[in-house]
Amino acid sequence: MSLRRSKEVPLIVSPSRTRRVVALCALAASAACLAPDGSRAAAAGAPGAPATKAGATPGRTAKIIEGDDHLFMVSAPRGWVLDDTSGMGSRIRCVFYPQGEQWSSAHTVMYVNPLHGFGAKARTMTSFIEQDEKAFKKRSPRGRITEGGTLPTADRKVARVRYFSASGGAPHEAVAYVPESDLVMLLVLSARSPEGFQKALNAYHELVQSYAWVGSNAQLGR
Repeated sequence: MSLRRSKEVPLIVSPSRTRRVVALCALAASAACLAPDGSRAAAAGAPGAPATKAGATPGRTAKIIEGDDHLFMVSAPRGWVLDDTSGMGSRIRCVFYPQGEQWSSAHTVMYVNPLHGFGAKARTMTSFIEQDEKAFKKRSPRGRITEGGTLPTADRKVARVRYFSASGGAPHEAVAYVPESDLVMLLVLSARSPEGFQKALNAYHELVQSYAWVGSNAQLGR
């Protein structure tokens, strides 16, 4: 499993200290509990919900993730767990894996992580993605990259998606690139097999569409 690492050390989610974040949390919680057909999904902690370890959130409960200088919102797809502690050893901000499995051993995982320096270098998203593709080709000369289209995020941004195959066959990794003012947020699906990739693709789409930027410390007055 290849990991697209940030230089930041991920931090545990903390309660909001601003009115804006509180309002977003309430809105996110309401939206995340809706199933695709508009009905209410079972909330985490409800009777009959499976127990999870500390730091893990199952179901579609939205969570505010705090980085070194910013916050964003995301929720676990149905049947998956959001875990904000297990990825710390890999410097990954928050990770996802199927319920009943673990980050360290799951054959298919997803994660969200920022890459900084986007705004400072005044790069376009096209040049940023081209640079990432070039780095992939250097690591995997036989690799293949295909367009994955675009997906809307919860805050109405457009995520540009690419599929990757290190062997040149069917894809086993997807990366959604979401531009923010000073960074690019990467939402990644990584599977050990093309079959696992295809099976998790719908859940990955749910993850990308749940993502929303909350703000930087400067924007939030912190």
